[in-house]
Amino acid sequence: MKYLTVWKILFLMLTLLTVSGAKHTVILKGKVYRHAGATARELGCGYYFSGKNFYLARGKENFSFRAERADFRISNVSVAGSFPSRKVGNHLYLSAVDVDTILRPFFATRQSLRRHTLRRIIIDPGHGGFDRGAAGKRIVEKTVVLKIARRVAEILKRCGYACFLTRRSDYLVPLNQRCIIANRNKGDLFVSLHCNASKDKRATGIETYCLTPAGASSTNQKKILYTTFKGNAMNSNNFLLAYEIQRALLQRTKGHDRGVRHSRFAVLRNLNMPGVLVEMGFVSNDAEERKLATPLYQEQIARAIAVGIINYHRKIYNSKR
Repeated sequence: MKYLTVWKILFLMLTLLTVSGAKHTVILKGKVYRHAGATARELGCGYYFSGKNFYLARGKENFSFRAERADFRISNVSVAGSFPSRKVGNHLYLSAVDVDTILRPFFATRQSLRRHTLRRIIIDPGHGGFDRGAAGKRIVEKTVVLKIARRVAEILKRCGYACFLTRRSDYLVPLNQRCIIANRNKGDLFVSLHCNASKDKRATGIETYCLTPAGASSTNQKKILYTTFKGNAMNSNNFLLAYEIQRALLQRTKGHDRGVRHSRFAVLRNLNMPGVLVEMGFVSNDAEERKLATPLYQEQIARAIAVGIINYHRKIYNSKR
């Protein structure tokens, strides 16, 4: 207990020293940036460095980053930032977009997130009908995602949630209709399920996407777009939902972490509720396809997604910050 108190004091001293004499907000390359140490103090976090990594930490949770890079980590989960951190003299700055849509939802949940009703969950199995999605040697995406979606719904119903599937059998729902269906059915949360594929047969892992904030770049497309979509009204909630699902998937499956990412997928743009898209693995990778084809692994994924949703629900209502 004494050691814990000492560390807290050291964190506070380092944070105060780091902030001293620095501008809290600067404009760099036309973007608003906020001082990392000042942000840590505002969020009640310690701020320190170890090797090349810098940390904002509170309790068992931490956010780590490196100078001039946009690949972050939150408590061992990879997170793709919108812009790289910047070093100005001896001071480090994080983009305001990343502070507001990544750090605040994680460290200051009650202050930055919308506390909303969470009774009805929309599960969206991707593709269907003549659109089979990604195909491997043994399975096709449209079949696997429907099986997992049904199982997620079963688990959540047992936990007291109402669930609605955008498709219940093998037929195609157009992309532009999926948001409409979710909104029309008054969902409180939206989770779209997919499998990945790549020309690189070695590619493997799990990734979870939330909608790219306006004025930021998507993970896989560096073009900055200033258009604001309806779904951007829930940016902070979108991120926390994506993070909780990604963390639960990694813990349950021990899969390779491809991180929480940002994209402007059609199924996320016009939602009236928080929403994410989950890529559950690569059917183009032989080993991963074998796992995805098994009922046991499908059950692990379904349970992990359900746990991630429940953890999100708990966090928005039980957080003291």
